[in-house]
Amino acid sequence: MKELWTEEAKYQRWLQVELAVVEAQAELGYIPHEAAQVIKERVRLNIARAKEIESQIGHDLLAFVRSLEESVGPEGRYIHRGLTSYDIEDTALGLAFKESLAILIDDATKLAAVLKRRAFEHKKTLMVGRTHGMHAEPITFGLKLLVWYDEMQRNIQRLKDAQKLISVGKISGSVGTYAHVDPEVERRVCEKLGLTPARISNQIVQRDLHAQVLTTLAICAGTIEKIATEIRNLHRTEIAEVREGRPHGSSSMPHKQNPSTCETLTGLSRIVRMNALAALENQTIWHEQDLTRSSVERIIYPDSFLAMHYLFVRMTGVIEQLIVNAERMRENLGMSRGTIFSQALLLKLIDKGMARAQAHNLIGELAARALAEQRDFKALVAQHPAIQQWLSPSELNELFDYEYHLKHVETIFARFAAE
Repeated sequence: MKELWTEEAKYQRWLQVELAVVEAQAELGYIPHEAAQVIKERVRLNIARAKEIESQIGHDLLAFVRSLEESVGPEGRYIHRGLTSYDIEDTALGLAFKESLAILIDDATKLAAVLKRRAFEHKKTLMVGRTHGMHAEPITFGLKLLVWYDEMQRNIQRLKDAQKLISVGKISGSVGTYAHVDPEVERRVCEKLGLTPARISNQIVQRDLHAQVLTTLAICAGTIEKIATEIRNLHRTEIAEVREGRPHGSSSMPHKQNPSTCETLTGLSRIVRMNALAALENQTIWHEQDLTRSSVERIIYPDSFLAMHYLFVRMTGVIEQLIVNAERMRENLGMSRGTIFSQALLLKLIDKGMARAQAHNLIGELAARALAEQRDFKALVAQHPAIQQWLSPSELNELFDYEYHLKHVETIFARFAAE
């Protein structure tokens, strides 16, 4: 990914587009075939010379074109014929986005595969589900991983959609009217480069396209932060249900094993989201073009793709190496003294004929007592006369069985087995 966003790579893409234009114009008879052949044979990319010219004239693309013309000689006058800077820059940017998204699609696919494998590995690893940070009902760690896998599958599709959307180019001249360049040149150039011609453009490809790409990256980053935040929480000393396989220590406290990678990923996710906001702001320009967005794009595009690549790769390693403490998960289930079975009990009493409000209040009072007195909820329930008249001991045993909550886990996993 880093190689795609170097300055050298940018200039190489500019050259690639310029040469495609020269070739297309020669094919259509707008420039001599002989001149096109000379350009192809003699043209040399000299970034140092382009920079030198830029320091004199203050225009990077024009300096680039003049450096190419110098390397070719008289036939170099046909380079950039009828074009504007952003015919080159935006078409080259389309190539950069297309290639970068291909890498991210591969990254996301690898992460999804690891999430799925580990989800099936922990399909039956029992743990407590939490809502509002509080014990709710039993789940499995595999279900948690499977939720993340499913979201990553959606992210992969989002990235593919974004790649298709942004793989466009424009060779339409200064304000998009094709006044000095045939639309057929644009069609041929885009075909040669593996891009689609923009249906309409002014001086630039419209920035709603770029904004959609960066908001897609922001959603992907949000998924990474979501996973990282959950791992950080489950890593805490008081919970200790999972641990990063390669935790970072402390310079002062030798006992510490910190979830530092997930913390880093959480921070970088925020950068990607903030860059998406800048891309949304870049949709607005004055008339057919201005440069308010240009300086922003030089930062947010490479930074966002590099950060997203890092986020995917590092999270894949975290999930791959994640240490799961199934015994601790079992221990934590017992912290709520069996109150996590309250809904099963509530529904059973309702089915037996007790009024919902009465059942809800009764169970709530017994649950509060169990937690306050550190007593077994099931024992309190079994001893209560109002419940004894509705439920037998065998029925209570069935309600207070973890399998009651896991009976459809196989059904859920079956939805993903064939993928």
